[in-house]
Amino acid sequence: MLLLALGVLVIGVQDPIIKSLTGAYPASEALLIRSVAAMPLFAFLLWRARDIPALWRPKPAILVARASILLLAYTSYFLSFPAMPLANVVALYFTAPLFVVALSPLVVGERPTIARWVAVAVGFVGVLVIARPTEGGIDPFILLPLIAGATYAFGQLLARRGSGQGTATLMAYHQNAVFLIGAAAFAVIAAPFAAAPGTDGPAGFLLRAWSMPDAPGLFLMAACGPIAVVGTTLLAKAYREAPPSAVVPLEYTLLLWAILWGFLFFGEVPTLPTLIGAILIVAAGIFAMTRPDAAPAVPEHDAASEAVDGTVIASEACSGEAAV
Repeated sequence: MLLLALGVLVIGVQDPIIKSLTGAYPASEALLIRSVAAMPLFAFLLWRARDIPALWRPKPAILVARASILLLAYTSYFLSFPAMPLANVVALYFTAPLFVVALSPLVVGERPTIARWVAVAVGFVGVLVIARPTEGGIDPFILLPLIAGATYAFGQLLARRGSGQGTATLMAYHQNAVFLIGAAAFAVIAAPFAAAPGTDGPAGFLLRAWSMPDAPGLFLMAACGPIAVVGTTLLAKAYREAPPSAVVPLEYTLLLWAILWGFLFFGEVPTLPTLIGAILIVAAGIFAMTRPDAAPAVPEHDAASEAVDGTVIASEACSGEAAV
């Protein structure tokens, strides 16, 4: 369990790093630098796994499609950082296991039990508690971590359908490559629509013009690549040693780290509705993904494929071993 706890801690370090950069650099620049920094590690993993010849497999369509979906998940997740406290972002992102249950009939043809559907309903009550809708409606930025959770879940289910498309290391390489190319392409396309200087919030983080990073900024952006790989390697080793019923609750400790980082670095104190909503979401997710009838959301050996995005949810990956 020590490896799992350490892996969750390492993975969670990315969140305050990225949040600290949202006021100075655009998301595409941070993502591109992060992906470039991760490339040597993936090259080494491919070489060690003897997967380099598989890079030129004739039909990588599912791998690229899944990576593109996870690019949207990753981007949505971090775009929410300027809009709300870290604890809110992580709590709402933990709806991903609930989206796995909700989407599984459409994507992989599974039929969740009534008990798991009830868990989904309870989890989304938790979302409403956090969102606190008023007569004026709901803050639209609440949708960003929910989109991240939904697209992450869809990407994991797609990986399950394409389980014969390659090893986890190969999937992770394609994911990193798509992230790098996608970030560069978006930067070029969005350049004419660059946000005005001083624009804050998700719009500023998305559309801010690129700038030459200073040494601390460059180091922080580049460090996120190795942090994700190291953290996921620790998680992968932990998954081999513990049953899902033990793994899932422990990985939700990421929420505790988010509360701590938010308080220490940004002066954020979670509100009572946030805590209540988070408890409902976490309890629903643990129930839904540790039920005896809960099918695994990803294929065997797929835990490592999330090394590139560094936002693994145990309930999605704990059923498989890893190739890192």
